Amino acid sequence: MPIYGHFLPSAPGGEKRFDARRKLSLLASGLRHDGTGLEVQIHNISGTGLLLESDVKLAAGDRIEIELPHAGDITAVVIWASGRLFGCQFEGPVSPATLSAVELKSAIDAAPAIDPAPTVDGDPVEPVIDEAAPEGMHGVQEIQALIDYRREQIARDLGIGADRVRIVVEF
Repeated sequence: MPIYGHFLPSAPGGEKRFDARRKLSLLASGLRHDGTGLEVQIHNISGTGLLLESDVKLAAGDRIEIELPHAGDITAVVIWASGRLFGCQFEGPVSPATLSAVELKSAIDAAPAIDPAPTVDGDPVEPVIDEAAPEGMHGVQEIQALIDYRREQIARDLGIGADRVRIVVEF
C-alpha cells in the first residue's frame, strides 16, 4: 500500500543553504540543556550546522552543547529529528579551522563507539549526502537519503525486504 505525500513550495526568500557540508564520521560528546551527557556520531558538518546520530532522544528546539576539536563546546539547536538522526543549527558560525580539525579528527577515528544506523544484511543503512550535487540539489539528496533510511527501517520493523516497501513523494 503506497503512502502518498508532497512538498509544499518554499516561501519566497525562504532559507537557502550557503555553506558546503563535509561528510565524516566522528564520535563526539556533549550535554543536553538539562546537563545530561550524550554521545553522538557526527555524519556531516558545515559552518552553520551538523547532522548527528544518537541513542538519546532529542526534539526540535532542544539546545545541546557539542564538543568539537579546536573549538571546544559549541551550542547547537535541534532543527529536525527523525529517529536517531538530528539536524542541528549552530547558534553562531563555526570557523573553517574548526571544520578542518573536525575533518582531520574524523580521518583518525575510524571505529565509531556507538552502533551504526539500522542494518540490512549486516550493512549499515545511513543517509548519504552527495557533496558534488549541483547547487540547490542538496535538499533533494537529503530527502532521498531520508526516504531510503526510512524504507529500511519500515522493512526491518515489518520483517520484509526493503524492495517490498514503496514510499511515494509527489511534488
